[in-house]
Amino acid sequence: MARTWTRRPHVLGLVGALVLLLVGIGLLISPWDGAVGAVAWVLIVAAIALGALTLFFARTPRS
Repeated sequence: MARTWTRRPHVLGLVGALVLLLVGIGLLISPWDGAVGAVAWVLIVAAIALGALTLFFARTPRS
């Protein structure tokens, strides 16, 4: 089990990005007003950034 997580740590990053994206979308369509919309957009942008960085570092060759 430990070997799998050390060889493929990008899976955890992608799962985290997916969770952030789903929470952001859930907050965006929620009936709450005020700062919830801003928090939702921050979560969505953070999810996109985390997913992009995770995929970038997963494709980077190891030296």
